Amino acid sequence: MERMYWLYNAAKFDRITQSQFRFQFILAAQFEELPSFSEMENAGWKDFKVKSFDPVMVTPCIPLPKTVLQLSSVDNLPLIRGYIFNSLIVYNACERISADPVKVIREALSKVLVYYFPFAGRLRYKENGDLEVDCNGEGALFVEAMVDCNLSVLGDLDDRNPSYGDLHFALPPNTDIVDLHPLVVQVTRFACGGFVVGVSFQHSLCDGRGAGQFLQGLAEIARGEDKLSCEPIWNRELLKPEDPIHLQYYHLYSLRPSEPTIEEWVHASLVINAQTIKCMKQSIMEECNEVCSSFEIVAALAWRARTKALQIPQTQNVKLLIPMDMRKSFNPPFPKGYYGNAIGLACAMDNARDLVNGSLLRAINIIRKSKAFLIEQGSKSRVTVNPSVSDVNSAQENVVILSDWRRLGFNEADFGWGDAVNVTPVQTVTNGLVTMPNYFLFLRPSEDMLDGIKILMCVASSMVKSLKFEVEDMINKYVTTV
Repeated sequence: MERMYWLYNAAKFDRITQSQFRFQFILAAQFEELPSFSEMENAGWKDFKVKSFDPVMVTPCIPLPKTVLQLSSVDNLPLIRGYIFNSLIVYNACERISADPVKVIREALSKVLVYYFPFAGRLRYKENGDLEVDCNGEGALFVEAMVDCNLSVLGDLDDRNPSYGDLHFALPPNTDIVDLHPLVVQVTRFACGGFVVGVSFQHSLCDGRGAGQFLQGLAEIARGEDKLSCEPIWNRELLKPEDPIHLQYYHLYSLRPSEPTIEEWVHASLVINAQTIKCMKQSIMEECNEVCSSFEIVAALAWRARTKALQIPQTQNVKLLIPMDMRKSFNPPFPKGYYGNAIGLACAMDNARDLVNGSLLRAINIIRKSKAFLIEQGSKSRVTVNPSVSDVNSAQENVVILSDWRRLGFNEADFGWGDAVNVTPVQTVTNGLVTMPNYFLFLRPSEDMLDGIKILMCVASSMVKSLKFEVEDMINKYVTTV
């Protein structure tokens, strides 16, 4: 019988000492057996040093007219424009390619900036405090780096090794937004011939889908294509001033900060393989005669497990916020190639007692309804929406954000060496604090776990063991029936 493997990796960030180490939890069980956990503590990191050369500016390969572009109402939201998202994209060596990936990607960047010229400009403030893009052609920042060891030192990029931060270039966190580069690309070569592309995007210029579109365009040029398969479209006027309400961003503004605590936060990852998900799908279909998506099943599983593990008071409400691509949901749909922020926030909300005591199917249906409601609001994008009173003053620990990165296009950015073998965000830690403490990210697992889902999360250290137990308990109810 095929065996299932769930992999937990955690890196511990101590708020006082800022010391870091990893816990690794591995579970292996056959379908007909109950899973059991074993711990491997103090697994440690494989240290490596990144040698970086001085950053250079890469400008568009042809002169372009200077202009000023306006951002949309969503691009200018404080929670959007103050955020830079960093990603690491890993590529194996290819025996049939002798080219230098640094040179190939740097030259391709110069060419693709002709299409994506706002990334070669700078953000600047308007008189009313909003931001706009000064398309001055100054260029994107490019960094060449190298590591004198093989890609194997990276593992699955789950343990939050501090050295990972050296695989992308970042200015000090207190740098004013107008002094930041809208786009930074770092290419780090490894001794084995593999390499890592570290990219940093200012969120005001693009969302995750837009960033994936840019990376695929950059990769097409790197492979020698004469033109992009999907030409970028700016058109930020498509989003109206009232659209942040229709896209339900008010759910984020209802948060109130948690009380100060000395609790440690842990980065942890969990891989649920495709066979496990298939078993759960089959069992749920037999229960309700409906087909559920892998996303819906794993989202409901993670939400219920977190709520139970955190022991949230049963009288309180809990929320699962799900960023969704709304390009096709607007009426009319946004044109292909639009790369601005076009995401909405679906809000699945339930009473904590009902969520943990109810079935997995019940949680799935709540998630489905929240997504359907958001899509409906997008299609009626000029209808007034009144935020619910029940959304006000939610405790921060009662809200978790779930973002699905599996289909953004990062993995398919083939620069000539094949698709990426791993993609992961890089979370920033400042003064021992994680910048986004309540989140789940769905990523693609490594190559040998195709079609599974890797859940990357940030949780309180005291919650990890109970979270493991709850996930194990819920899955066993479905897997053991096979």
